[in-house]
Amino acid sequence: MTFQEAIKSNKAFAEDWKANLGSLTYEIANSANSLMKLRITQQGMNADNQAFDPYSTEPMLANCSSMTTEACNKVAGSAQKRKNLRWVTLKRGNRNIRLFELAGGYKEFRELHGRQTGFVDFAFSGRMWADVQVISTNAEHQEGRARIGTLSEEQNKKLEGNTARRGDILELSDQEINILQKTIEVRIAELMSKHNML
Repeated sequence: MTFQEAIKSNKAFAEDWKANLGSLTYEIANSANSLMKLRITQQGMNADNQAFDPYSTEPMLANCSSMTTEACNKVAGSAQKRKNLRWVTLKRGNRNIRLFELAGGYKEFRELHGRQTGFVDFAFSGRMWADVQVISTNAEHQEGRARIGTLSEEQNKKLEGNTARRGDILELSDQEINILQKTIEVRIAELMSKHNML
């Protein structure tokens, strides 16, 4: 390849890279989102490959309006079951709200609803994880930047609460970063090959 051909190839590569940077950035961000969600929801591991602290077994207050009918019936579905519960009345404005104690805490609350408790997956209804998406704009992608977050304020509050208790749950692990770097390297190699630079 002559010097002039090399300059032409480099220029074509740079233009092609610029034209494809937005779609590559979006692809990488989507992959990052999928890898992170899979690790957490399937293994309950943080970015350092350590298990999140288990679900709380500290006693908590609940009532049937915060539970499904089936779950409520398991704990308070008969006069005898209700009699065996420890009850608390809280005043909210002009109303008195009767709550019962779940001795096994949030872990018991999840079990009553048929949710797994072997590890923390931050998934009860699944709405928070469904709402965690690539939220950056096309303009940001064209600059090689991407953001992952929630689409709604309600789910953002859940994410913020979970993050306050457990750390940055959306952080990527070193292994996930390596996977994403390899994808970028493959895309660069493909473009270099296309422009006869390899």
